[in-house]
Amino acid sequence: MQDQTNKLARADKSELRRQRIIEAAATLFILKGFHQTGMRDIAGQAGISLGNLYNHFKGKHEIIAAIAEMETAEMEPLLDLLETPGAKGRDVLIPFAKAYFRTCSLPENAALSAEIIAEIFRNPETGRAFSGTRKRLVTALEPHLPETFSNRAAAAGLVLDLIERAGQSAAGTSDRAHKDIETALLEMLMRTIEPV
Repeated sequence: MQDQTNKLARADKSELRRQRIIEAAATLFILKGFHQTGMRDIAGQAGISLGNLYNHFKGKHEIIAAIAEMETAEMEPLLDLLETPGAKGRDVLIPFAKAYFRTCSLPENAALSAEIIAEIFRNPETGRAFSGTRKRLVTALEPHLPETFSNRAAAAGLVLDLIERAGQSAAGTSDRAHKDIETALLEMLMRTIEPV
């Protein structure tokens, strides 16, 4: 029994250390950029040895993949909202857009997103780590758009782009500017759902 308890404690400790590494890496990617951040920097920020870091991750790309997994977990409530049985159109799209906009407009999310997008252009493999969540969001969003779109999947992708970009624009602005951007975004989406 004691041996089992010790194994569980070590597993918990290892998971906490892994989480600390991911958070340290995300912080440095935001502050310094992906390419300017080395594994030694991440180990220092996490307060562990470089060897210990390599016990958890072979390189920065594995850390990016772990950040993508965290993003997927954070998106689950938004996906649940979009995938609510029987709910359609505006009743789902507007609450989703508000929640997703708030997530995208957090300064740390906006900065990390910009860094990841830049890295995707340099290394398409990074994009694959984030593509699963994006595909799920597009698929879940499609049924809430009007059938008049000739390609609802492409339209859903553009709606996500609009929300993400609006959130990035609002990050770090005054409360008033933030609210103005959110209001304009929601007005545009309403016109997309129910054209004037």
